[in-house]
Amino acid sequence: MNRLRLSTFAAILLAIGAPALAGDDAQDTMAAFFQRLQATKTPFDEFRFLAGAEVQANPTWKQLAAQTLAASQATMGRPNEAYRTFPYHDRSPAPEGLPTPASHRAVPAVDWVAAQAKALRVVMVNESHHQPRTRLLTLALLAPLRAQGYTHLAVETLAPNPLPKGYPTLDTGYYTRDPVFAELIREAIRLGYVLVPYEPESGPDQTQQQRETGMAQVLADLIRAQPDAKLLVHAGYGHIGKDAASQPGQADPMAREFMRLSGLPVLALDQTKMGWEDGEAQARLARAFALRVPSVLLARDADAAWSTLPTRHDASIVLPDDDRQALRPDWLTLDGRRQPVAIDFSPCKGHLPCLAEARHAAEGDDAIPADQFVLLADTEAGTPLFLAPGGYRLRYTGGDGNTLAERRLQVPSAPDATTTSAATP
Repeated sequence: MNRLRLSTFAAILLAIGAPALAGDDAQDTMAAFFQRLQATKTPFDEFRFLAGAEVQANPTWKQLAAQTLAASQATMGRPNEAYRTFPYHDRSPAPEGLPTPASHRAVPAVDWVAAQAKALRVVMVNESHHQPRTRLLTLALLAPLRAQGYTHLAVETLAPNPLPKGYPTLDTGYYTRDPVFAELIREAIRLGYVLVPYEPESGPDQTQQQRETGMAQVLADLIRAQPDAKLLVHAGYGHIGKDAASQPGQADPMAREFMRLSGLPVLALDQTKMGWEDGEAQARLARAFALRVPSVLLARDADAAWSTLPTRHDASIVLPDDDRQALRPDWLTLDGRRQPVAIDFSPCKGHLPCLAEARHAAEGDDAIPADQFVLLADTEAGTPLFLAPGGYRLRYTGGDGNTLAERRLQVPSAPDATTTSAATP
């Protein structure tokens, strides 16, 4: 299985909020945690380790695990729980002068980005690694940008040879184990995009600047070698920034370095910088503009896109408000691509936590599931999977890691498929 090297994985977590540890004992504790984490064999193993007593009873390990546990919860089909586990805790008040319907109008981000992209060769979108809904915009952009001649999808998390079997597996990358991310990859391949891994080789002494410049160099070399290439880049957090010294260690971010190396402009779209008041300010914006899709807010007097950091990003993407208390929010339909499908959780009784995975019938047992959900309590047994019409193989895995049952599942396209499913042993 492809795994991030321990030093790189630690650097990523520390860069986005894991605690700074000092002293030999503290460093040994951190190394022991990451070694234990990398010893897990499957995403479900990883989840059970991070959520289990071994981590939760160790204050240092628990602190180190927070963002990784959140990403794991999202991968296991519990995105709102992931948000609650790692909500950034940005309790600062929202800045004055936020857009209002009187000063701005909302337009679907897909439409606005597609219009801007016609005159460009490179569009960059960022994500929050533990919030799969920040992958929805890139998924939605794939078709319209492909129609405009965009040829390559560059994804930070990809392994050097991401799809040896033609479908996403654990060898494809780290964050692509999330079913939403895997769907993004499947759709890109279906549309004819060339996947571009661009994370440079790393070592224990790699600096943040070396990483940023290395990523930019891979992309600049591609653009230089293929004059007709047009590039959609999906990256994490601050890599798409245009400001100097805005990354950890005062590093210039990848997007700025790419522009320096290639001489090309970049459209940079941020989805991660509206955490004020623990996200409530973003929710208020979404409600004020009655947003139903990721949107850009345009000034009524100048038609300019609003950005929380205008020198760093060309536009801030405002996401629709959603029910943070829902176990599985409605956006998991992926804008109508999938539907909620009830499945039989009876094999899980007495075997919690229990993972239910639905894999496409045409893909192997090593494929990333089309959807999955980890059951933590018997009261959650009515929770649906979100699946497109088609055939699937269901697998139930108990808390000891052993397979409990396997079944076939056919999801029809009829409207009533949203509440029932057909499964056979």
